[in-house]
Amino acid sequence: ILGHPGCVWTVLSLPNGDFATGCHDGTVRIFTSCPSRKASSEDIAALEAAATASKAKSSSGPSSEEIAKLPRWDMRAVQTGRSDGQVQVFQRDGKAIAAQWSATSSTWIEVGEVTGSNENAGAIDGVSFDHVFPIEIDLRGGGVTTLKIGYNNGDNPFVTAQKFIDDHELDQNYLAQIADYIRQRTGASAPTLGMDASSGNTSAAPSMPSSSSTGNSASTSSAAEPVYKHIPMKHYLVFDAGAEKTPMQKVMSKLVDFSKNADGKSGAAELSPDNLSTLESLASTIVATNRYHSTTISDQQLDLIVHLLKTWPTEYVFPLLDLARLVVLHPNASAGANRRKYVWEKIVPLALAKCSLVSNGTVEGKTSNIAIPMLSMRFFVNCFKSTSSDESAGTVVAPFLDGIVDCAKAFSESPNKNIRLSVATLALNVSCFLMKQEASLTKVAITGVGEKIISLIQSMLSSGLYDNEATSRAFVALGTVLLISSMREKVMALDSNTNSITLLFKDVEKYGEKATAVAKEIQLVLKS
Repeated sequence: ILGHPGCVWTVLSLPNGDFATGCHDGTVRIFTSCPSRKASSEDIAALEAAATASKAKSSSGPSSEEIAKLPRWDMRAVQTGRSDGQVQVFQRDGKAIAAQWSATSSTWIEVGEVTGSNENAGAIDGVSFDHVFPIEIDLRGGGVTTLKIGYNNGDNPFVTAQKFIDDHELDQNYLAQIADYIRQRTGASAPTLGMDASSGNTSAAPSMPSSSSTGNSASTSSAAEPVYKHIPMKHYLVFDAGAEKTPMQKVMSKLVDFSKNADGKSGAAELSPDNLSTLESLASTIVATNRYHSTTISDQQLDLIVHLLKTWPTEYVFPLLDLARLVVLHPNASAGANRRKYVWEKIVPLALAKCSLVSNGTVEGKTSNIAIPMLSMRFFVNCFKSTSSDESAGTVVAPFLDGIVDCAKAFSESPNKNIRLSVATLALNVSCFLMKQEASLTKVAITGVGEKIISLIQSMLSSGLYDNEATSRAFVALGTVLLISSMREKVMALDSNTNSITLLFKDVEKYGEKATAVAKEIQLVLKS
């Protein structure tokens, strides 16, 4: 066996009987049986040491330093996948988590933790492998079967994936997904830039201008549109914490407790065994984030959430809102126009009504008065995720935008930090939605909601209550609205007449580097 520091992507036979290998590290190595062409003992030793180190590294998994450099799991919403099935590794709680991009739902779906390979060695049908992994396959008639795939260090993941597909007569479209899964589980290197991950073939990368040519272009193209780093916001943020077993158990426990107390109160009834089973099944689906690509949310489960929001006393509904917040992030919960319409036309109005009751001071209990507005707004924040790839989303969402912004405005000066972060994030997602749907919404609708967003942001930023992160989100929302063509003149006229926008930048430096950078970009727009 000729060891290499990584995956060998190509082997070429040479006319003199030697052969060359192309490794992912960008090095071509020539191997020969002719003593006169033999490399020095130092070069041979260096290659063996590099190969040994590479194998040890892939066996031990990513180091803490490598994990620290990965993008954070809670910021994955701002990182869009390049293609369906792409695998990206994030850091979460000190661990490396692999996730796969779903173009359908525009979300990262968790695959699992990236670990070392020592514990993964095994055998399949008597054949030993450095790694043996389970792969779940959906059956045509329903259900799931688990198959095992074997992989040896140094093998080409695509060759292994193709053999697995052939052996089990699977859909050829699984090739890239399985190969990416192997790479992430084993620590094998990603393909060289410019390589087509689904085939292993290289293609020409697009040419990029050099720094000197970019400078020349800038000086001769005065009409070019300025490009800003932080604005506009192009992707929705989400609140997805809590989709783990322990926090979900707490939600279910609270629902059971409230169910007993709700019996007979305000006409509400205790959960029947069937309804409790429906909620438990829904919770199990939400917790299994690595199965989102194949699991579904039933109409019965959505109907039960609607029924309970309608019938339970307001002070008892916050666990339902928490559950709805996570349910709407499941790709199947709002996939397609009809299901998304269901969420917006049935659940959103109910959540808005609960917020209004809290803001009017008619809800009992300190916990409920904090949890209901916070979780309602976080539910609204997550609802926008289902609109990412659908141009018709504007017709479904538009009727509720005024109410959503009004809800945020009512709690914009809340003494609770978590509510304030929810307000800022909701303002950001509404702004992003207006930008994305500018072509499908009427000018009246955009300016009406846009003016409310400006008023909301002014309330937030002038309060002095918001921390660095929430302030940064508020500024990004302001910059996004400002870059909507039908809103720019209104905002600039407002600032020209009252100086009310410019005043928001006072002492912005105390809110950190990002808020300061966003504020500077907004000021450039105002001066343009």
